[in-house]
Amino acid sequence: MPRRARVHCVSLKSSLVNLPISVYGPLLERQIRPQTLGVHLKPTDGEGREAYVGWTGMASASSLVSFNSTAGERGIETLEIDPQYAAGLGFKEGDVVELSLLYDLPYAKTVSTEPLSADDWDVVELHAAHVEGTLLSQVRVANIGQEINVWVLGRTRVRLRIISLDTSVTAALLTTDTEVAIAPKSHRRSKTETKASSPTSLEHGTVAPTQDKPPYPSEILRALPARLVNIPEITTTRDAKTRAYIHPYTLSLLTGTQYIPFDPSPDPPRSGWWCAHARRLEPPKDPTNIINHGTSNNAIIRPSAETEREDNDAKILHPGSKSELGARDEGNGKNTWEVWLGISDRVLETHVMFVGELKGGVGDWDLIRCVAFLTSLRLSGVSNILEDTTKTCVANYAIHARKDVIRGVPGILITGRQGMGKTSVAKEIARRLEADERVYASIHYIDFSPLASKPAQALGALFGHLFVLARWHSPSVLVFDNLDKVCAAEVEHAESFRQRHITELFLMQYSSNARLAPSNFRGIVLLATAESQTSVHSLLHTLHVFKDIASIPPPGREARKEILANLVSHRLSMAKEPLSFVVDESDPPEYTRLAVGTEGYSPVDLRDLVTRTIQVAVGRAVSEVGVGVEKVTLSAKDFVEAQEGFIPLSLRDVPLQKSDIEWADIGGLKDTKLTLRETLEWPTKYAQLFKQSPLRLRSGLLLYGYPGCGKTLLASAVAKECGLNFISIKGPELLNKYIGQSEKSVRDIFDRASAAKPCVLFFDEFDSIAPKRLVSYSALPLGHDSTGVTDRVVNQMLTQMDGAEGLEGVYVLAATSRPDLIDSALLRPGRLDKSLLCDLPGIEDRKDILVAVSRKLTLAPSVDFDKLASITKGFSGADLQALVYNAHLEVVHAAIDADKADGDGGSNVEAGRRRMGVGLTDAPVKYVVLGAGKDAAKATSKADETKMQQRLQQIRASKSGRMEADSKTVMTPKKHEITQEHLLKVLKTTRPSVSREEQVRLGRIYREFVSDRGGGEKTFPTPGGDSRVGSRATLG
Repeated sequence: MPRRARVHCVSLKSSLVNLPISVYGPLLERQIRPQTLGVHLKPTDGEGREAYVGWTGMASASSLVSFNSTAGERGIETLEIDPQYAAGLGFKEGDVVELSLLYDLPYAKTVSTEPLSADDWDVVELHAAHVEGTLLSQVRVANIGQEINVWVLGRTRVRLRIISLDTSVTAALLTTDTEVAIAPKSHRRSKTETKASSPTSLEHGTVAPTQDKPPYPSEILRALPARLVNIPEITTTRDAKTRAYIHPYTLSLLTGTQYIPFDPSPDPPRSGWWCAHARRLEPPKDPTNIINHGTSNNAIIRPSAETEREDNDAKILHPGSKSELGARDEGNGKNTWEVWLGISDRVLETHVMFVGELKGGVGDWDLIRCVAFLTSLRLSGVSNILEDTTKTCVANYAIHARKDVIRGVPGILITGRQGMGKTSVAKEIARRLEADERVYASIHYIDFSPLASKPAQALGALFGHLFVLARWHSPSVLVFDNLDKVCAAEVEHAESFRQRHITELFLMQYSSNARLAPSNFRGIVLLATAESQTSVHSLLHTLHVFKDIASIPPPGREARKEILANLVSHRLSMAKEPLSFVVDESDPPEYTRLAVGTEGYSPVDLRDLVTRTIQVAVGRAVSEVGVGVEKVTLSAKDFVEAQEGFIPLSLRDVPLQKSDIEWADIGGLKDTKLTLRETLEWPTKYAQLFKQSPLRLRSGLLLYGYPGCGKTLLASAVAKECGLNFISIKGPELLNKYIGQSEKSVRDIFDRASAAKPCVLFFDEFDSIAPKRLVSYSALPLGHDSTGVTDRVVNQMLTQMDGAEGLEGVYVLAATSRPDLIDSALLRPGRLDKSLLCDLPGIEDRKDILVAVSRKLTLAPSVDFDKLASITKGFSGADLQALVYNAHLEVVHAAIDADKADGDGGSNVEAGRRRMGVGLTDAPVKYVVLGAGKDAAKATSKADETKMQQRLQQIRASKSGRMEADSKTVMTPKKHEITQEHLLKVLKTTRPSVSREEQVRLGRIYREFVSDRGGGEKTFPTPGGDSRVGSRATLG
């Protein structure tokens, strides 16, 4: 007998209900399982439809009498249901329904459903595995025509409608043996016709571009029986491949190009073949199992255009199934094969006619999905990496073919900084393995960047799923893009449990040393990408997951030239009607010059530069012609304008120093400046000449000399004059108290310089970070470096400057006043090749320095630099600069004293206020701030109030006419000059910054340093006192 219950909405997020307590009690006593019970709900008011739902196995928490019930309805218990699901069934809060329990519902084997909207289908297609695994926990009963709801990840609701069941009744229970088929429902796309503009050349495989080009072109074609069309056989080099013929218009749909019909005569197909991937779409299954599909071409039920010509295929879900994934895809038409498409006007549009033996169970009139296999831009500068890595993978497959069991997956790590094309290289290697006749590997690609925030257990399950998928389709190649996003390296002084946990889950699946790892990786190769070898977790290297590491270098000059030419050609060919792009014949882009000016650019930077250039060209054309421009010319000037202000991706996080110092600002040091230009400026300016030289060029210079003699100033001039990127490093900032961090700082500095090349790496106070290494630390006095950090830094510097890695496009410039304290290994050829002395200036150099530092100041004709140079013996360049600047300050103070005298001894503020017409005795001006709140006056500071009063006083004074007399008087600024008297006055109070004793001591050190490097007779200083040469300096 049906019971009555009141509907109460509770967020259950399932298609199940909680029963009233009076119903729940007997079921619990009789031990009725929820999986065997159905619940029938019928509205008591006769409105709405009946519903069949499942039971959660729980009792309603609100079993007491519902609130707001009428007197006649008191005592009715509540039935809890999800509010969204209740709305889909037509129930609302407070409805009274008749509740019946169904114990004898049959079990369904096949259930056909359809999404209520295209958005629901998108969610199902994206989370098919999750829906399959959680369907039984949310849906227990299916009724034809009734809606069921499935919540994905507990957040997103998917609405499905039951279409048919394989039972004789309209309602049935779902079990683990039930197959649930979900029909596709895609977003409708409007089809527009394209207009012809120019003839095509199919013989050369080129057609005109269209307005709309889909990112992944694919079409569903109907298989035309070969017996109905007479096409002469054409002998080609691809006779061993599967060949088919399609109409030219169909080819235009596949390639996203425009078809222009010409020559309608039915001649043999024109030459030219296109590679595509094809697979057969599975027709609808017969729910009665009467018709055996696929056994006879005469017993084929052709799907209607309404359901089967959708862009997506139906999803077949097996709730609760434990079988492997590949077994589920067997009947779903997922097998793809390669087919070469020829052109023939005899084949109807949207049809395909196969020649020879068919694959994938294709029969006449079947629907075939074809995906154009378009050739992408050729990768430049990485041919060696592509060839070597492909050979390594093929060799691994060959080894696997000779063994029955393979422990651990052979992995190859592809590294490179951001924008270097790691993903493109990995995909190209996978494509070559797929097309290689010796392998025919299936590709399984996944990008881990969007999955970085996923739970560790979900990622572990994904690792296992990908392995099962690859093993089922073996030989396979797994492409793990951005693996360092999930298996990142541990960071010191930060929580790293998550990174280690995910890495261990990865190793449990793919490492040969893991005890629980799968025992057989036969026919599986792993390609992974990461920014660097150190960006992935160290366990991946410790357990030897990656047998090889391929590092993608920045593109060279020839590679950049080729990339730019390919990008420009590609972008011009992709122009959409009615706009057309052409290269300016009078001023074409000079790719050689562009390649020279884009040193250090990554492929992504070059792509962005070409995009900016096209935008500049379009903007110029629009400004000249107007909005209706149809033809845009691309010239070399557009590249020059686009490169202005463009910052490459590799330099956006690099702290490059800018300087306004020029060679003219540095007096003296002529030989030193010439050597700097030869070493740093000439190889970049005359790159082609130096490239042909068989000699090894200098890449390191040491500037040493007395304090204040222009070492740092020379480095600042290099940053501006040599056209190189400049990174300045102060010595002590590299040192870190934590073990290993100082060496890491050195590596990071050189990596930044390599990313910004051509680049000058300037180390100031070089002796503080690269002192001489000691054999023992036991005899060191207190305060010295007893941890060995500087020794490790020196070792790292040696490796970076001239180790196995070497330097290319990176110049090292070091400055110090104590070259004897620097480790001698750094001063050998190949590292700091040449040492340049910045000596105390002689009389001519002092004159040049005085002229240089005063060239931007106003000097009186009476200034005699010859006399000043003769009386400033022992002065350094910094001392002479201070002399001139102090003389300029003397002029300023003299001008201020003159202004005080003109003001009758009044204060500067008072005189200024008199000149502005503002009196000291003026009363404050009252004003009102419109639109301000009540607390506006309190929020105003005294400084703001004073400024406001000064402005109001000026306005009032101008209105009263007190400023009229001052405005008529034209004040000419007085010219202030530096005279000889100012310089001599300052010279009386100026002394050299380097004392005579210090000059003697440093001079002896420099002579001995030159003697040691030149191989002359060495003289050892006497120990004791401050005159010891080469003693270890205190770092603390």
